Amino acid sequence: MLTSTPEGACDYIDADVRDPAPILAAAEGTLDFTRPAALMLLGILGHISDYDQARSVVRHLMDALPPGSFLTLSDGANTSQAREEAHRRYAGTGAVPYILRSPEQIMGFFDGLDLLEPGVVPVSRWRPDPSPFGPPAHVDTFGGVARKR
Repeated sequence: MLTSTPEGACDYIDADVRDPAPILAAAEGTLDFTRPAALMLLGILGHISDYDQARSVVRHLMDALPPGSFLTLSDGANTSQAREEAHRRYAGTGAVPYILRSPEQIMGFFDGLDLLEPGVVPVSRWRPDPSPFGPPAHVDTFGGVARKR
């Protein structure tokens, strides 16, 4: 259940990410586009099959945000045969298509932004807390965070 408080507002927009203009228009009712904000695209761009269109969506949304804003993005990567086989089976169910991309393609979503360390990496390895059990396991979802200049 979405709720708001005096400290901040929460809203829901029912829209198609492939058409960002209505998303931005609706968000103007809640967000102040003169102040930095964070855009989170987590596990969503794989539903846009055309890579150039997916990059265009990210640019369109980030162009609306002022300098100092952040983008955090993660998506499924084609970095293992097991993940690719799982997606072949998933696609065979008739479910909404999802495209795995290379880590380099995922990195391309951050073009023109200042990528924070450690860059685009498996999400389990993006600034993990120290653990007595060693480094976190590898996952086939890559992501990163970047700041708009």
